[in-house]
Amino acid sequence: MSASTATPTATNPPPLKHDFTAPPKSQFSWAGFTERWALVGGLAVLVIACIIIFPQFRTASLFTTMVNAQSLVLLLGLTATVILRLGDFDLSIAQTMVATGAIVAQLVKLGVPAPLAILAGLALGVIVGLINALLVVRIGVDSFVATLGSFTALSGLSYLITNSRIISGIPDGFVDFARSQLLGIPLITWYAWILVIVLWYVYQRTPLGRYTLFIGGNRNAARLSGVPVNRIRAGAYIVSGLLASFIGICFIGYFGAVDPSVGGQYMLQPFAAAFLGATAISVGRFNAFGTVAALYLLTVGITALQLLGAQTWVSNVFYGVALMVAVTAAKIAGSRRGGGQAK
Repeated sequence: MSASTATPTATNPPPLKHDFTAPPKSQFSWAGFTERWALVGGLAVLVIACIIIFPQFRTASLFTTMVNAQSLVLLLGLTATVILRLGDFDLSIAQTMVATGAIVAQLVKLGVPAPLAILAGLALGVIVGLINALLVVRIGVDSFVATLGSFTALSGLSYLITNSRIISGIPDGFVDFARSQLLGIPLITWYAWILVIVLWYVYQRTPLGRYTLFIGGNRNAARLSGVPVNRIRAGAYIVSGLLASFIGICFIGYFGAVDPSVGGQYMLQPFAAAFLGATAISVGRFNAFGTVAALYLLTVGITALQLLGAQTWVSNVFYGVALMVAVTAAKIAGSRRGGGQAK
């Protein structure tokens, strides 16, 4: 009897069929609509309230400043979703950004041509991604522990490269790469918005985007269905590292300097935005537009607190509480939609 006509047995289970060509259609419901757009509505209400209460919110300059100031965090938050959709973590992205900036800045100061310095920085991101993939995917180390270790190691590397000093005097070419304006908006903000569109397309319009959800929801079922789970997870870590290195190049151009100690300041904010964003647009799923809405909601909230006279430390408290609330809300939303299966 041929393999195509063999009767399924315990050792030869029937293949699982899944359609990844199009998302499932569902009937419209007001409850679902409200759940999807509650965060965006909350952002709109908060902005309107701030416009009424604070005269500063009635100027376009404040909104422009808030949007542009969060470009780095938005880039990092979007990068975080690449791994989060697979049910893993990559805590190293912020420090990969800083280490890349340190390498590129130091090489340029030593007289290395800028293109070669940039290639070296991007290579660091690929290497970090490969190491994380080896530890998490190949060996099976918990992603939280492995990437936290990467973060710590990269922190030490950043101090080594910079000799524990702030590197200033970044060439104008890097500054222009991040700060030059197009239609009155800095290029770094455009990079963030372009990444939003790219990730939205990958997540919502390609089989790869739906594979990542399948892997994040039930890794074993994905393997049985023929999805190359390990290959996709490893590739995602490499993409995450490469994106973090690109952000590092934007980082040195945006600030015009490299401070090796700032990695920790950018660690929690991207994850707060990513987890809170998972409660909007595509509820229970890490998504690009939800991350944008969540980050701007947090930004408006912090700005309002500062206008009320809150101290600078309030920002850390706000982001920490927001992360706890966001993780809880994302967990509940994911469980409601079947996202709580064992991985």
